[in-house]
Amino acid sequence: MALPWNIVTKNVSPEEARIPLEKKLRQKISKFERHLQHFPSDAVHLQIVLERNAKKPIYTATLNLRVPSHILHTRQSAHDLVEAFDEAVKAMLRELKSLKSNERGEKFWKRKERRKKLHESKATGFAIEPQSEGTGPQNYQDMVRDLFRQHYKELLRDIRRHIRQDELAGDLAPNSLDAREILDEVGRRTIAEAATGPKRVRWSLWFHHLIHRELIRRRRLMKLKADGAAPSRTETSSERALHGNGSGVSPQPDEFVPAKDALLQLEQDMRDWPREERDIFELYFVEALEPEEIAMVTQQGLKTVQQYLASVQQRLRDHVMEREAVA
Repeated sequence: MALPWNIVTKNVSPEEARIPLEKKLRQKISKFERHLQHFPSDAVHLQIVLERNAKKPIYTATLNLRVPSHILHTRQSAHDLVEAFDEAVKAMLRELKSLKSNERGEKFWKRKERRKKLHESKATGFAIEPQSEGTGPQNYQDMVRDLFRQHYKELLRDIRRHIRQDELAGDLAPNSLDAREILDEVGRRTIAEAATGPKRVRWSLWFHHLIHRELIRRRRLMKLKADGAAPSRTETSSERALHGNGSGVSPQPDEFVPAKDALLQLEQDMRDWPREERDIFELYFVEALEPEEIAMVTQQGLKTVQQYLASVQQRLRDHVMEREAVA
């Protein structure tokens, strides 16, 4: 299936932006296609913004390319519109070449249902013509909004798992938090912060960070209502224990991962885990984030995250040994 693209112009005449320039743009963006063929076509969109300075004879070309986990952005200026676009294309090619398409963080697109859809809708290249004028994303916020919409179901599922773990552990009363309400608030904040969003991490990871922040805020509000006083952040017993352990041991990726048929029982056992370890389990084993990414999401040091991972790994080994002993 063809990849969609659109053109947005500012102070550029229709003659400059559409014909014959439109054909030149299509020819130049074809250089991106070989880097995008492994993505499903509904996960990719290219937005071209062409702008002429109102006071100076300077043109600016901006390219925003939405892929499954991120939005790649390049912006170049020159005295000639085609030259500015050429430089923006070169910069985007560098961005694409550095994009690690098989990183674990893109596991959403590698699940069984997505693999099937990928085979059905594998990208074949950009459409011959751009979307008609006025259609498609018109600004960067629109690009972010579309990416968030692509991840909505996945993020909602993750929030529900976090809430369920807190409910099972007795940290939350049943039905006291609404997952969809939390995610919608995260969506509003995402759009509001689009212009100053993540600088060194992909947008999909930024979504998880905002969710983690919002869950903490909601828990504190509930504690405030229950206690009648503002909550304070104190070091938990598990943190104190970890700070006294300088081993810094981190589990290896090929170490034990629980079998699917044991997850229900494991979910019950996790009720007695500290919240920090429950969060680490969800982020590492369920959401497939790397330790460095978890550190960014939770705003903890990498060494602390590695220590939590080592503790969770040991709990999982103990869980398996107990099940085998019962069997």
